[in-house]
Amino acid sequence: MKSPILLSLALGCGWLFSPEVLVITGNSAGNLGLLAIPLLALAAFLFSTCGKAINSVQLGSKESSELQILRQSIGAIPAASLTLAACFPLLILAATALLVTSGYTFNEVFLYWFPNFGFAFLLLGLLTLVQFLPMKQLLRVQLFCVSLAGGGILILAVYGSGTSVIPLSALLHMPQQLSGAALSSALLLFLFAGSNLFHGQQGRFSLIPRLAFIVFSLWMFASLSHVNPERLASSTIPYMTASRRILGDTGRQIMGVVVVSGSCAAVIGLTLLCREKLTDLAQAHMAPAFLAKGGGRWILPPLVAIATGICMATGLAGDEILETLLRSALLLWLLYYSAVTLAATLVLKKEQQTVSLPARVAPLLLFTGLLAVLFTNPQRSEMFVILICLLVTSSALAALWFFINPKERLKKETL
Repeated sequence: MKSPILLSLALGCGWLFSPEVLVITGNSAGNLGLLAIPLLALAAFLFSTCGKAINSVQLGSKESSELQILRQSIGAIPAASLTLAACFPLLILAATALLVTSGYTFNEVFLYWFPNFGFAFLLLGLLTLVQFLPMKQLLRVQLFCVSLAGGGILILAVYGSGTSVIPLSALLHMPQQLSGAALSSALLLFLFAGSNLFHGQQGRFSLIPRLAFIVFSLWMFASLSHVNPERLASSTIPYMTASRRILGDTGRQIMGVVVVSGSCAAVIGLTLLCREKLTDLAQAHMAPAFLAKGGGRWILPPLVAIATGICMATGLAGDEILETLLRSALLLWLLYYSAVTLAATLVLKKEQQTVSLPARVAPLLLFTGLLAVLFTNPQRSEMFVILICLLVTSSALAALWFFINPKERLKKETL
């Protein structure tokens, strides 16, 4: 895949069209009304600015990964700990939630007689096998899933925006109460829009936040044009409610395709992200060396499949705690990305002595949004405990590797 635009879509949009993002989008539209659109624009601007700052540092050095940027500021063990905590729990928890959501959607929309969890496990097996394909073929599969999900959302959004059944005056009515969680939830939509997957393609992902802003602005407007805000705010599947109101049973079927393909794109994208992080850790002598030579391609997918299968089989997918675990993992990624951006701005300031004001402010705003999401959430106590446990566990793993690592490698790290 040689086209930078297609590659950007394949690698940057996996998470953006997942069912979890559609839930956040619908709930945000219900809570904030049309005010959600300018907030969405602010989130897109923040992630674009952060992505440019990270790219500027990486383009100055061909070997400067996000891990290396972070290590320059906080040290090797904290950088490895934050990387492990941000990526791998999110992959397993998101895969569990998204695959089960796909199973229920497939059962309710397409084949009522097909078991929910049967489809979820079938999809897990297929996605695991897909990971063994050569990268070129895997990216084509990812692009197909992204295009299917994004195209379905866009069709419903455009049609729904043009067939509004709620007067514009009612849409312009601002909500009486605004919560901090609703105001900051837009940040969770763009978590991977600025992530620089694969070092050879740096600087080509700035269009992803803009594209996501256009698509989701239309979708929010279409949803509000057909569904009462109160219902959008309280629904656990606002995307399905809106699609049925927009285009009837056809809209419901289109959204069913979006959910399944978006889940596949998210799981593949997250797995690719974790594979890259394993390679970065191995190249920096923070993980076994064979992982730097493509070992992650053969080891990570089976391990993730086993962990995800255990989570689904033990009933975690049907437990309310899964939502809290997943949101906590999303916040860990936001913490990681804020830290990488802040480290990048410090490197730029050290090298160039001048850094633009947006680049300085963006990571601080991301971190402020993270705190707002955390402390305004009803499960903030549980989320805080989960965050601490994940960070402590990842720190223990990173410290253990450094302890058993040969002293010669540790010397190389200090040079």
